[in-house]
Amino acid sequence: MSPLELTNAYTSFNDGSYQPVRAIIKVTDEKGNVLYSWKDKPKKIWNRDTVSKMRQLLHEVTVNGTARKAYFPTDYIGGKTGTTNDVKDIWFVGLTANYTTGVWIGKDTPSNLQSIYSSTPHVLIWKDINQTAE
Repeated sequence: MSPLELTNAYTSFNDGSYQPVRAIIKVTDEKGNVLYSWKDKPKKIWNRDTVSKMRQLLHEVTVNGTARKAYFPTDYIGGKTGTTNDVKDIWFVGLTANYTTGVWIGKDTPSNLQSIYSSTPHVLIWKDINQTAE
């Protein structure tokens, strides 16, 4: 699974609905008239109880788990860190009340990232992006 696919999946933990992620939501002219917008309709895939439990688990990762450095005061924050065998990839996918963001760190030619893993650059990059966006 790619980091984009994983991030796309995490968007459903906002309200239980899935909708494809789009970098550009709409295109407008200089007067604000919409020239183009996606016609995607959200599809309900999780019930309220499942979403609530997932959000609680993801939040715990940012308070007491491997992504404590991602935490900042906001309406909601949660996420999950990850790595591949031999620490050749490290990632963090997280969400706030407004955004779902994924950060992947790796090399074109895979090699071990253990020397930077403990400094959690993936988590700190995610935090910087999301604190700025909020």
